[in-house]
Amino acid sequence: MTVLHRKHPGAAILAGAIGGLFGAWFKLGWEVTWPPRATGRIPEPMVLVSMFTHVPTPVWVSYVIHFTFSILSGIAYGALVEYFPIVALGTGVAFGLAVWVGAHEIVMPAMGLTPPTWQLPLNEEGSEFIGHALWGLVIGVFFSFYRSRFSKAVVPLGRRNLEPIRIPVAESVAVFDSPARSPATPTTSSRK
Repeated sequence: MTVLHRKHPGAAILAGAIGGLFGAWFKLGWEVTWPPRATGRIPEPMVLVSMFTHVPTPVWVSYVIHFTFSILSGIAYGALVEYFPIVALGTGVAFGLAVWVGAHEIVMPAMGLTPPTWQLPLNEEGSEFIGHALWGLVIGVFFSFYRSRFSKAVVPLGRRNLEPIRIPVAESVAVFDSPARSPATPTTSSRK
């Protein structure tokens, strides 16, 4: 038995955006519960904007950047998973940790938005590590939920999307394909 899977990039991108939105809400709550920076340190999005405007940045700008980054990350996750399923490893946990390494360990220190990684307290590193792993999981869970629902309503466009990919399914799932085990076949029982 095989399962037919068609690629639906539009459904994947939309599901990823929704996953990113839920991920942003989760990460915002996580940062209230376990703050990722020492008291008094300015949040990275505010530092980034101030580098270009040279004026103090309102707090709401930080939230706009936070949600935009998470939604765009969700879109990237959806698009990548659609063509490279290995990206979904750990239902998004590996993706979340990859974003943590790329953004918080490499890019932000290189841009001067945060102190060098080796100078950050272990508490901050722990918050960011666990927070990004769970953020990726939230994106992955919501992506999976919505991707399966949106793809049923999306009409494939182009010849490439009309050709199914055949994925083998374990025999234990295909129990009812056998005529002897069909639900329509009466079973014999010792009780009468």
